[in-house]
Amino acid sequence: PDFPVVAKIIGPRGENMKTIAERTGALLRLRGRGSGFKEGPRRIESSDPLMLCVSVSRGMAAYKEAVHLVQALIEEIHDDYRAFCKRSRRSPPSDLKVRMTEGRRGDSFKKGYRTATKPRR
Repeated sequence: PDFPVVAKIIGPRGENMKTIAERTGALLRLRGRGSGFKEGPRRIESSDPLMLCVSVSRGMAAYKEAVHLVQALIEEIHDDYRAFCKRSRRSPPSDLKVRMTEGRRGDSFKKGYRTATKPRR
């Protein structure tokens, strides 16, 4: 069986994403391959790598907290994945780490990183 990365990000009944959103006011969007999120006029899933996009309008402190919570969640999921690989006798990727970029949507998506968008002033 495959590792349920999307389910791990969302959490049971959406709890992981709801908790971050409620604590920080962040808008979280899971998009890219495997996300199930259909976008654009053709309503198709993006071919970009899977990413969790973060945007916050409550100010810099809320933004930083949201980014911190997302990073902690992703790191926990990476730990779960490493344990899954060990149980499955698979080798986890050697470059498994949180990758983040800040900036405009188009620029960061081209790089293939999870994105966090700074709040607008």
